[in-house]
Amino acid sequence: METKQNNLELWNKVEKTNPTYTKKANVKGNRITSISPQYQIKAVTEQFGTYGSTWGFKNIQLGYELLCYDLITFKSTFFYPNGEFEIINSIQVFMNKDKTMIDDNFAKKIETDALTKAISKLGFNADVFMGKFEDVRYVEDLQKEFKEKPKATPENIQAVKTAMDKADDKKAVLVRASNYYALTKEQIDELEMYSDL
Repeated sequence: METKQNNLELWNKVEKTNPTYTKKANVKGNRITSISPQYQIKAVTEQFGTYGSTWGFKNIQLGYELLCYDLITFKSTFFYPNGEFEIINSIQVFMNKDKTMIDDNFAKKIETDALTKAISKLGFNADVFMGKFEDVRYVEDLQKEFKEKPKATPENIQAVKTAMDKADDKKAVLVRASNYYALTKEQIDELEMYSDL
């Protein structure tokens, strides 16, 4: 029997954004949630591997377009392990209306923005782009979810073992401990062996 492929598998893994790496920004009068580019690169690297080797941009072309505004365009192919697609972006050359101040960081800004646009098509940081960061409760729940867990000391491990000795469901105790503590693989192995899981 043919099984249905889960097309949202990657999306579901990467859609949530750690609020620690976001900030509110004002762009041309619009309040937006800005995401740390380095955090985004780390998240994509975690899924796909090293930037430039297994994912990134290729065939980058910068162009100059004289329209209503002077624009620099960015055209490239974004590639990743499961495919590739074209991405296009633009940025204004001048930082002011009088067109006297050229933005000397335009290349960095346009590539960073193009990266954000490209990975958003795969689901990265989808919660930000779907407007969920406007919901205070949603952000509060994320802060709890991404809160750094304390490391377990030998005393903490002994307390977990004691709780296992008293519990009918030893696995439930281990699950609660791993939800609270940042357990190492060795600590998990030790507790699983102790409880015969």
